[in-house]
Amino acid sequence: MTADPMHKNASNKRSLWPLPPRASYPVGKTRRQRQQQWRQQSNGLIMVLAATLMASLFFIMANWREGGSTKAVSCTTFPEFCVPLAGGSADAPALEAPGSRTLDAKSTAAPGVVRGVDVNGIPTIGDPNAPVHFVTVSDYACPHCQDYHDTDLQRFIKDYVLTGQATLGFVLTTGTGQFYSETASQAALCAGEQGAFWEMSAEMFRLARGQQLASAFSLNQIRDSADAMGLDGQAIVACVSSNRYASFLRQFRVFANDHGVTGTPTTLVSYGDSNRWTIVQRDYNTLKQLTEAAQRR
Repeated sequence: MTADPMHKNASNKRSLWPLPPRASYPVGKTRRQRQQQWRQQSNGLIMVLAATLMASLFFIMANWREGGSTKAVSCTTFPEFCVPLAGGSADAPALEAPGSRTLDAKSTAAPGVVRGVDVNGIPTIGDPNAPVHFVTVSDYACPHCQDYHDTDLQRFIKDYVLTGQATLGFVLTTGTGQFYSETASQAALCAGEQGAFWEMSAEMFRLARGQQLASAFSLNQIRDSADAMGLDGQAIVACVSSNRYASFLRQFRVFANDHGVTGTPTTLVSYGDSNRWTIVQRDYNTLKQLTEAAQRR
């Protein structure tokens, strides 16, 4: 018998479709077999969905535990920020002003260590007469910033800022979270009118760790967090809605651009009263070495 040349050519043709052929399964011949196949496939799908749901819940709970819970503004829960408030902003005299909050415990920081606003309008903590000054450029929505805030930065504040050897300023940028980061940044600055800029900053980082930005930095969440911290949440929401600190955020962007900042977090250093800033490595050991070297100048 002679093979059909048309059939032979067709069978030798290679498919132009780049993907592998779709998997196929033999269909049961009887109704009972088909029902059994359907049950098996349905059970398999249910198991996959259940496993996916459990993995998602585990991920959410792990992030929630890592983020912790809202802390009240006090020297007990935020000992690293328990220093006198000194203000210093001509454009926003209420920001971190001396009368904005009374500390509920005596500061254990070195004499001269305060929190206020420097000549660049940057919220700063430390002794203004320290020989070395640092600022960190950060975004509440930036995951690396969140990690840096909770590790190297907290350690440096405890070891060298509260001891009066250095100051640390916080420059807020919004490149990662855009509109959401701008809302969070204004919320932190507005909280500064109640003497809680640094504490609200910590809360913004915490919220960003465990929620989507749209919910973490919503006005409702900001109000609820502020109330839980013992602040006037409605006043902070009203302040954010007024866009009161938009000019500060523009100044922060100019500061970052003028000094070559291209990502977050970025740390810069200045010595004495020069107000000349240079980007440095942000890790704890580098900050430590620069601070200790400045004491010997």
